[in-house]
Amino acid sequence: MVNQGGSHTDRSAMKLYMCDLNWSFVKKEGTFIHTASAPQDWCDVDAEEYFHWHRNMGCTPIFMQAYTFSGYAFYPTKLGPFAPGKGSSLLPRLYELARQHDMPFCSYFCVGTDLVMSNLRNHWVVPDSRPAGNGHGFLAPETEWTDLLCERIREFLGMYPVDYLLFDWFVYGDLRPDSYTIKPAWYMKQPFLEIIGRTLPESAADITAEENLRYKREIMARQFHRIRDAVKQTSPNTRIMFNVPYWNANEALWEGHPMMNESDLLFAESSKENVLDWLLKVRKPGQGVMTTIIGRLEEGECDPYSWEKWHEKGCDFFGYTWGVPPEFRPHSIYERDLNIIRDAFRKMDG
Repeated sequence: MVNQGGSHTDRSAMKLYMCDLNWSFVKKEGTFIHTASAPQDWCDVDAEEYFHWHRNMGCTPIFMQAYTFSGYAFYPTKLGPFAPGKGSSLLPRLYELARQHDMPFCSYFCVGTDLVMSNLRNHWVVPDSRPAGNGHGFLAPETEWTDLLCERIREFLGMYPVDYLLFDWFVYGDLRPDSYTIKPAWYMKQPFLEIIGRTLPESAADITAEENLRYKREIMARQFHRIRDAVKQTSPNTRIMFNVPYWNANEALWEGHPMMNESDLLFAESSKENVLDWLLKVRKPGQGVMTTIIGRLEEGECDPYSWEKWHEKGCDFFGYTWGVPPEFRPHSIYERDLNIIRDAFRKMDG
């Protein structure tokens, strides 16, 4: 059940935690480094073990990516690569187990990039969005990438009409899209003329700050509506949430944005007080607000000790950790936080 407001005394919080298979800890020169996962990393994960481990944590939905942000799927897709071995049946089996145990199911797509497509279709990549040494660039919403993403959504939901879908990295050109300055590109010519009313300049310096914001807001609105329509036309009961992410409260890009007004849940990949208090203030009737209390390792972003405060304010909960392939279970660095979350999930049940 999605928490739609009120205190913990009269509402049930959604408790969503996952061993995140987007990423891996792998050894390099005798030490562990954090990197995007490869298809073979999790190809031997046993669905029953994964399911019961998360259920015993106290999770109320079961979570599994449809496609990782690396660009491969955990189901037999016809629209891209999928994990080998048991990896191709991991999501279908988890979905089946969730239905057998009367548990909701949450899945995932990354909007901002796909490591396979961003390297195979470099002309889809936003200019200057591929930092040196980084395997990904951010994919431009104006390109055929959005067509492919929506086809994948329809394919997936036609097979597995999940209860929730999280859309990650809903951004433009950078993980800080509010401050990102658009750079002229071939795919911008027609939409820039439609949105701004003049020909796209050759230089970013000739695009005003007001035009930069107006263009990004409209392009993100168009992409949001295409994604929303792909979901709702295929699986009307699937609830959607978007990870922007929010770095600060009330960023200009998102003020009154259709994504804010029309999503089923407002998702924060942090437990920052200013961000969550803002989301709780601006949410529409029936919208849930989800906080992330374990996951991002930067100081001040995710605080597992904050759960009681957000439970009292009516939030739902998200968390994630990374394992060392082929072991999906969390790396030992998460032991303290996991104990907090496990205890918190029990206490939320009263």
